[in-house]
Amino acid sequence: MTPPVLQALVLADQIYVDRETGKKVIAGTFNALISAKFPSQFERKTWAYICLTEVSGKTDIVLRYVDLDDNSVLLESPSMEVNAASPLHSVEVITEIPPFPMPKPGTYAFEVYTGDDLLGSLRVTVNALTEKQ
Repeated sequence: MTPPVLQALVLADQIYVDRETGKKVIAGTFNALISAKFPSQFERKTWAYICLTEVSGKTDIVLRYVDLDDNSVLLESPSMEVNAASPLHSVEVITEIPPFPMPKPGTYAFEVYTGDDLLGSLRVTVNALTEKQ
């Protein structure tokens, strides 16, 4: 079976769904985190927007937050089932993300998997707060 295609992966402060149109409104997108001390975690509520295509029937996806220095998995979501009537349809997933661990400044990845197949990722940079910021 061919894995789905990841069309979008966005982290945001909030995602609204318009009741009349069903359109998603994504507010406060980001790919960088800042902390005054380490280790710490990103305490603000975070949402992920995922859009997949070429989903064949029922498919499970998993989200992972990985330290790219050593490829250690710092956070992993429970498996989420997505379903499409046709591989031509887009499947949109909105899910709340637990607080991101920030063990140290560096580069991390927020990844989408189905089984062992990496569908795509978003690079997340963690920076130390400086007096100039």
